[in-house]
Amino acid sequence: MEERLHRRKVGGMSFLMGGDGSPLLLLHGVPGSAYTWLSVGSRLTTRFRVIIPDLMGFGASDAPAAGDDLEDQAQAVRQLLAHLRITHLYLGGHDFGGALALTLMRLYPELTLHGLVLAASNLFADSRLPWALRMVGVPGLGHLVAWGMAGNGLGLRLIYESAVRDKEDLPWRDFRRHRAASGLRQTRRAFRRSLAQRRLRYAEMEAALPHIHCSALVIWGDEDPYYAVAVGERIRTALPDAVLKVYAFTGHFVPEERPIETAEDIILRFDQ
Repeated sequence: MEERLHRRKVGGMSFLMGGDGSPLLLLHGVPGSAYTWLSVGSRLTTRFRVIIPDLMGFGASDAPAAGDDLEDQAQAVRQLLAHLRITHLYLGGHDFGGALALTLMRLYPELTLHGLVLAASNLFADSRLPWALRMVGVPGLGHLVAWGMAGNGLGLRLIYESAVRDKEDLPWRDFRRHRAASGLRQTRRAFRRSLAQRRLRYAEMEAALPHIHCSALVIWGDEDPYYAVAVGERIRTALPDAVLKVYAFTGHFVPEERPIETAEDIILRFDQ
């Protein structure tokens, strides 16, 4: 099934693409890569033209030429869409990818959005964080904590052990595909930047939610150790036209743990 998506590279950004229909852009989280959405996207190629990039510095993409902030990643994604001549699309994001999706919409209002998927994506500055994530935002200490959590192979394995609930459906041999050296460096930087600037950035995202006037699908794991289902319910309430799907026996990496259910719910929500 995965052969339905083919890898390409444009302007330093590597991406998977395949299928027919309206464009569906899927953005991965941190840690992550295009593999986050691979199984979901492969199941959607009969309904959508699926595009799944490795964000700059992750997977097979080049390191960012300038900055590596949300705005820089959004600019790189916008350039990819321009190359593909896409201005009307469905958009999805997991974790950091959800915040990136909202940043893309804010910076480039010329894009027309038909539907939005947010998977385990916190968009609120006051959401309760696990203690380790809170430590990443502490000046002088954050660098060491970020390196210990996800800046090396052992940290990635610890994230897998703590955040993936169903290890049969998502074994370590699959999850470790995210373990590119450049991706680990970018994960460390993204953790520090997003948490250090959390209040300002997430206040902007929260304010934008009521103004997103398209069908939306919010998906969550019932055993997410980072963000409780209540965060997903809050997003669903803030969006004008959204439904929330909660998957049982599922942790934080919803698209990888529950690819069949995720693909089915996307089709049902945005049936063309």
